[in-house]
Amino acid sequence: MGRVNTSFRIKLDEAVARIRSELLSLVIDEKRRKASEKVIRVWYDEANALANFNQPYIYGTVMLLSIIDLQRQINMLEEEVRKLREKVERIADRSPG
Repeated sequence: MGRVNTSFRIKLDEAVARIRSELLSLVIDEKRRKASEKVIRVWYDEANALANFNQPYIYGTVMLLSIIDLQRQINMLEEEVRKLREKVERIADRSPG
């Protein structure tokens, strides 16, 4: 019998489950938790790249939190832009000509 190699997808699933249960469950800001789901979706989209990239654990952890917070900020900015566009459209609809 040969060596058994756990596939990266299984490792990613386990890591995501652990991040959700041990890290995200402790995150206070709901927007950060929501943003983390977008980040996790990207990980699955880019699983091949992740499978071939090694990163020391501590740097990966701090980077993870930074990325989640940046995604939260992007989400907030997207919402602000949407609201501003709606205001501009209302103003444009009211102006003559």
